[in-house]
Amino acid sequence: MQISTLHQEQNKIIKILFSEYYEKAELDLPNDMELREFAYQPFDSETYVRHLSFSSPQELRQYILQNVPLHLYYSSARYQLPSAKEMDEKGWLGSDLLFDLDADEICEVKVRRFCPQDGYETLASNCNGEPPIEYAEITTECIMKVFEKALLIRDILKEDFGLNARIFFSGNRGFHLRVTCYEDCALLDPDDRKEIAEYFTSPKPPVIYEGNPGWSGRIAKGIEGINIDTQVTIDIRRLVRIPGSLNGKAGLMVVEIKNDKFEYGEWLSPFDGDCIFLPYVSAELTLFNNKYTVKRTYPIKIDTRIGVYLALKGLGKVKAYVR
Repeated sequence: MQISTLHQEQNKIIKILFSEYYEKAELDLPNDMELREFAYQPFDSETYVRHLSFSSPQELRQYILQNVPLHLYYSSARYQLPSAKEMDEKGWLGSDLLFDLDADEICEVKVRRFCPQDGYETLASNCNGEPPIEYAEITTECIMKVFEKALLIRDILKEDFGLNARIFFSGNRGFHLRVTCYEDCALLDPDDRKEIAEYFTSPKPPVIYEGNPGWSGRIAKGIEGINIDTQVTIDIRRLVRIPGSLNGKAGLMVVEIKNDKFEYGEWLSPFDGDCIFLPYVSAELTLFNNKYTVKRTYPIKIDTRIGVYLALKGLGKVKAYVR
């Protein structure tokens, strides 16, 4: 048993856990990775390090072990010179087609607020001159509702466009869909992609009749347009999370969903053991259908997967962990 008790900024222990994860992580990288721009957000930084280029998975792993990422991305676009500092100098060769679904756009997400001075929940937008700690509490029911929309988008892409999309859990509270594009699909410009986005968000078939193909039959059966982040679909230079990486907003893995089956649970976190978690708030919190009672300034021993999640949500800090 090894115990770590680091007391510097709150991210120290989490950074160690991320680093250990990336030593063995299986990152799902494109076959043409040498044509992709890579980027990451470091710990304790609000800005991204961009314009990186790697020729092999081994080269990328060596880099991220020396520069542990809070978030890790590669470009949806292929470039002649992906490491060029100016976008106009990269030489755009085409882009994959992306869709982004977030719980905020699909469900009524409950946002809880806590005053930082005493940790108690409040309805106010201001706590004696300080902004409250905000926490969007995502339910399993909500996540599964978003997943159903992701399956619908995938099916429509196949039925109406003949395109094959892969579905990925974002590592936080949504799903990404990605069509690996070549030739005409890759060369779609932002206006083309906007039309595709609007096909999903605002379908307007000339007639509505059950049994008809496309949106005509779907609307007749009560299926409505889908709320997506249209800017993600339109943007030909979008950065996408690397499957197998960790989402620094929750500490959960970005994973591909196969066989139309997805379970929202602790398995999405790669961490094991227990940690000592120091809460900033006093509340009963629900996560993965389990309830956790925390009290401000009172350290508790908790599953590391839960402690990391709550810390990254700003509800406390990981003071120590046992592995």
